[in-house]
Formats: sequence, C-alpha cells, structure tokens
Amino acid sequence: MEEKNIFSSLKKSQAFIFGVISGFLVICTIGFFILLAVVLTSDCTSACTTNSVANVGSAKKFNECLDTGKYASVVTEDMELGSLLGVQGTPATFINGYLISGAYPAVAVKQVIDDSLAGKDPTANWDTANYGELVKVEMSEFKDAVWYGNEKSKIALIEFSDFECPYCNRFYDTLKPILTEYKDKIKFTYRHFPLSFHAQAQKAAEAFECAKEQGKTWEMYDELFTLSKSSSLSLDNFKKAADKIGLK
Repeated sequence: MEEKNIFSSLKKSQAFIFGVISGFLVICTIGFFILLAVVLTSDCTSACTTNSVANVGSAKKFNECLDTGKYASVVTEDMELGSLLGVQGTPATFINGYLISGAYPAVAVKQVIDDSLAGKDPTANWDTANYGELVKVEMSEFKDAVWYGNEKSKIALIEFSDFECPYCNRFYDTLKPILTEYKDKIKFTYRHFPLSFHAQAQKAAEAFECAKEQGKTWEMYDELFTLSKSSSLSLDNFKKAADKIGLK
C-alpha cells in the first residue's frame, strides 16, 4: 500500500503555497544564523582590538612621547658627548673621570671607588696587566642628570651604555649591587650610547628619557634591562613597561 504524506491530502494550489512558505522560513532561518555569526565576529574583533590597545596604550603621554621621538635629539647629544670624552664602545663608565671601558668585574670598579673615596690616586693600585691603562678624563658638569644615590657626593659614576648591548647587560648585574652598597657615598647617572647595529637600542634610550620626564627614571632603567636580558626589546614592550610602572 502506498504511504500517504501531508502533501498527498492537499490540493495542488495548497501544496504550492505550503511549499513557498516552508522555503521562505528555511531561507529566513539560514539568514538569521548568518547574521548572528557576522554580529558575533564583529563584537569579538572590536573587543580584541580594544583589549590590544588597552594592553599597550594606557600610558598615553608616554606613548606619544615615544612615538613622536621627542627625546631622539637628547640621545644624539649624549652620543656626541660620549665620543668627545673618548667613548668607543659600551659600557663605558667614568668614576670621577677615570674611564673604565668595558664590563669590568666588581673588584675593579670597587677599587676605583674606594681609592676615590679615600682621596687616593686609583692608578696606584690599578691592575694594569689585566685591565689596561686607567686614564682620567676631564669631565664637565651634568646639570640635567638624574642621580641615583647621594646627589651631594663628590664621587660620581657616569655610565654611557646601550640597553641592547650584552656586555652592558652583564655590567648592569655587576653595578646593581655596588650602587646599593655605596648608595650613601656615591652618585650614579646613566647616559646613552646606542650602537647603530642594535635595532632596538635607540628607541629603548628614548623610552628611558620619556620615563625620566615623569619621574620614573630608575624604574624604567630596570625594566629595559630586564627586557633586554630576555631579548624582548620592542616598542610594544616599552609601552607595556610604562603601564607596569604607572606612567601616564
């Protein structure tokens, strides 16, 4: 026996109308789900974009400073000054004018500091055989310097450095505990000498200056060397670091 379905009981005109309505409903259903997918995708894209901007764009004043190259000329001036003082590579640190050129060990740095504090000539005890000649350079005043330590101290450490330089990274680890140990006896400031073959060094130096503008000099100093150690120096990460240390 032939099975009957709903269409067999309908007249041709009724079946036609029923078919048209059914087809229309199917098309509407498909259209609804397509529209829903578009809306959800749009919302996700908007949210993701917003979150991305939030991650690297909260410190608007810092970001504008960095993006416009506000302190690029300051970095250039440091490099010119360093060259005049005899800096040829990084790190180069002047301790009361005595130039330590390279990532010297703590014992060598402390010897120059201790002799300077005692009013002695550091060259008398200097290990020339291992470290080469210790030369003194006439230093000008650094009126714009932000000092770490005792600003009134007559023992000044002035380092010309590059945030992307691996030897500067090593010297950062050497210098950090020394600055803590002698904090009340010396003063330290950081100057820029970004090497041309370090792609991120120039902008890292500018990031330091933009942070200095807001009174977060040493917080950014630490953040930049931390990024450098993990090979993570980049514009986005400079901006994230600015957010982290509370820059505007």
